[in-house]
Amino acid sequence: MVRRLLAGVLAVGTLLGGAVLVGSGPAEATTVAVSDTLLPGQKLMAGQYIRSRNGVYTLIMDTRGEAKLYQRGVSWRLWSSGTWRAGSVLVMGTDGTLQMIYGRTKFWSMSIKSAGAKLVLPDNGNLAIYNTRGKANWNRHMVIGTLMPQSQIHAPDPEGREVIMYSVNRIYTLKFLTTGNLVLYRNGTTVLWSTGKKTSPESYGSVGPDGTFYNFNDFGDITWMYETRRPGSVLQLTDDGHLLMVNGRTIVKTFV
Repeated sequence: MVRRLLAGVLAVGTLLGGAVLVGSGPAEATTVAVSDTLLPGQKLMAGQYIRSRNGVYTLIMDTRGEAKLYQRGVSWRLWSSGTWRAGSVLVMGTDGTLQMIYGRTKFWSMSIKSAGAKLVLPDNGNLAIYNTRGKANWNRHMVIGTLMPQSQIHAPDPEGREVIMYSVNRIYTLKFLTTGNLVLYRNGTTVLWSTGKKTSPESYGSVGPDGTFYNFNDFGDITWMYETRRPGSVLQLTDDGHLLMVNGRTIVKTFV
């Protein structure tokens, strides 16, 4: 174990479960993370991070309860969990899903169940969950099955922040085109549904805490929305191609 005093930080950097406890952001970290990996059962608490071996990319858990991926020398984040609950912990679950937990409550998860899978931040910055066979079940450009509140799907942009939503069986995809049109495809070619919006490049979409599914342009203006009026609703893409707004066990809206 190595302990080093961080300049400008009140706490001492401590190696905990493959992660390093540092200040509130990558700019304050003067030590290099000893690991680029979260193994099953390991976690990141506020101020802890993992870093790619080349030192370019850092995944850090902030004090608001949001996990953020940064690239050295770049001010914007490449990816974030979209979760805002102070005191939360990011956990690499033993079931293979990446989870955000507050107290004893799991309120956010990503990937598919695959016992023994681990989270890895490689030198190219493509944060991913690998199963025991070395195959990626998820990476930062994917949402699988369910879009949790505040998480995003994103159109292609110069910063490489594209995020596509997939059904668990990978047959159906929901993605923004460069025009801002949100389109549901079967097998990547057959269009099943779209918002029809075609003048909003670099768009992104998320479900708000109020249960509304919003689409925004690159200026942050709302271009399309569906309001459930049911806080806690999520967007789901099922293995039979249905795109749904769901609240608990209730289907609030079927788009297709």
